[in-house]
Amino acid sequence: MFKKLHLSLLLFSLALLVASCERDDEMLQQPDFSIKPSLNFKIESSYANGWIKNARYQSLDATPTEVFEYYENGYIKSAQVYASYPNQYMYMEISRSEDNLPLWSKYYRPDGSLWFKTEYVDGLPKQKTIIDASATTVYEYANGELQQITRTDEVANSSSTTTFDREANTRQLKVVQNDEVVLDQEYPYHEAMGAGIDTKTHTPLGNPFSGAETSYLPLNQSFSQSVTWERDADPISMMFPYRLFDAFYNPGNYFATQFSVATQLYQSVIEQYPVTENGVLLGGGKYEAGIDRLANSFEIRDSLAQVRDNDPERYKLQYGNEYLHKIGYGKYFFIIGALRNLPTDEAAQRAIKAAAQKKLNSVTQEGISLTAEEEELLAKVWFEVKFFSTLKSHTNGVVIESVNDYEQALQEINDAEPSVIQLEYRSINDL
Repeated sequence: MFKKLHLSLLLFSLALLVASCERDDEMLQQPDFSIKPSLNFKIESSYANGWIKNARYQSLDATPTEVFEYYENGYIKSAQVYASYPNQYMYMEISRSEDNLPLWSKYYRPDGSLWFKTEYVDGLPKQKTIIDASATTVYEYANGELQQITRTDEVANSSSTTTFDREANTRQLKVVQNDEVVLDQEYPYHEAMGAGIDTKTHTPLGNPFSGAETSYLPLNQSFSQSVTWERDADPISMMFPYRLFDAFYNPGNYFATQFSVATQLYQSVIEQYPVTENGVLLGGGKYEAGIDRLANSFEIRDSLAQVRDNDPERYKLQYGNEYLHKIGYGKYFFIIGALRNLPTDEAAQRAIKAAAQKKLNSVTQEGISLTAEEEELLAKVWFEVKFFSTLKSHTNGVVIESVNDYEQALQEINDAEPSVIQLEYRSINDL
């Protein structure tokens, strides 16, 4: 009797253990998809489905690093991004519409002063204002096309105005100081070799080189990077800054916002993805067709150096502090797959990120499809794949939902001729 009872208790215990294991397996198969706060992540409000409305990332002492708001559909509504070097400050602030169009953006200096701001209409730039200690430059656009650049320097009592005529392929530059016209010249619409610029306010100015001689070096170099998980949606390694000044560049751990002034594609990307949750998928390729270099003789440069030395302030007023020395030609593209409203549970995150990577592969390669379980996982978060390139039609990104979408976008960049991808400058001190 005792042996039978002992056996019955043992069988009952085994049954409990099996039931417990089944419940554990069931819990492992159904991870927690809720979004919870932590020491460095604070949720201020959420939508009815549990998605984030207002939240912030912060350091352990509660100093903010990213403050953001999402629309209910998952698109970014606003964001403030902070840097910790050389001191803690907000360096970037953006606002976007519910259908993911930019409304305005502002960028700040470490002392908190406004550096430059952009106003948009229907997703296209309307006005960009760049502020220096003494001068302000205003870029004005119509339907996204640059119409006029006006630089005003109250300290020097001077102004420069460039009016663009795309049909005539020209731009007219007029420089005035103390009510005296010091330069009134017509130039090609696009800056030619030797064209000067004021690097503090990114103001294109006159060209002191008459009929500049150049030397072209064909490169025909290609580079590609397969899609990988990156910490931020920063495409700077995939692209070329449109204006590269003669200065040391150290990107640190922050967006290279100095390139947002003139590189519309870079500005478009970092304003769409100012905040990321546990990484984004990023990959692409670029092709360098060649480089055109300024090749004027030492006699010409010495002559210009003498003009500069005779009246350096007037020279800078007309021709700026750097001149265009090199023009790079080519094209590039990249794709970004971004996730938002990721759950806190690490197992759930891993499963969703794996499904997201497979989803991106399925819209860029034939023969890949997601299971019903993977589709269900992605339905719990916001996920989008976009294609960007040097083509104007791709500046704000093209949503990729199928292999046909991807192949069409890729074909458009493949069919396009190489274009100017970078203007590289030298200091006038090198004349």
